[in-house]
Amino acid sequence: MKVRHRVKSIFLWVFLTFVALAFSLPGNTASFLTDLELNLEKQIGQNSYESIIAQMTVVELPEAETERLNNIFNRLVQVCSRRKELKFSLTVVEDDSVNAFALPAGYIFVHTGLLTYVQSDGELAGVLAHEIAHVDRKHGMNAIKRQLGLGLLLQIFLKDAGDQVARIGNLAINLTQLGYGREAEYEADRYGVYFMERAGYPRTEILNFWHRLVGESGGGENPAILQLFSTQPPTAERIKRIKEIPTPTQ
Repeated sequence: MKVRHRVKSIFLWVFLTFVALAFSLPGNTASFLTDLELNLEKQIGQNSYESIIAQMTVVELPEAETERLNNIFNRLVQVCSRRKELKFSLTVVEDDSVNAFALPAGYIFVHTGLLTYVQSDGELAGVLAHEIAHVDRKHGMNAIKRQLGLGLLLQIFLKDAGDQVARIGNLAINLTQLGYGREAEYEADRYGVYFMERAGYPRTEILNFWHRLVGESGGGENPAILQLFSTQPPTAERIKRIKEIPTPTQ
């Protein structure tokens, strides 16, 4: 035990020395920490993704529908600022609720209930753009860092503690289900509109989607729709803000 403790101490000392050296070199500090955090995000995202596909039924759509869905998704990813550092993926899972969600590192999931509910490519693009925006603005990773702290995350990553990373992956899934908070949702709306309009879809499509949801949820009889509202900010305020978002310039 003493030997193991000594080895860990030596490893920690070497790491801290390396960090100190990185901080002493102009221009290297930010790059070093950015690369570390990106590797962390990818590892957490992959663990979360594997947990989801183990729990939910992945759906293979007909070839034409898959091509249509991927075309919409890829058009949106191409205008996302993180498209070069992440490999975005889209997975359809069987669930009747009108929903989609994003995990760290660009793993986007869409429910079959959403695919059935949307009435146009633009409506679907608006929802997917919102989820891509969560990844672009690092809402998942920011929420995890608030919960655990970056220091603990780095320790886990450097120790290659697979069990701990799996637990963090489960935390990422829970945070996704609970929502990232109103300000994060508003920011995802803002960037989502930016992405969808840059990709050629007018924001009226996502406004139509929200207006229809509001109208159909009024009676309180559709749990597939009400589930979405339970983790989202007030819809009237979201619609108002979406209308006021400045049109992006090319």
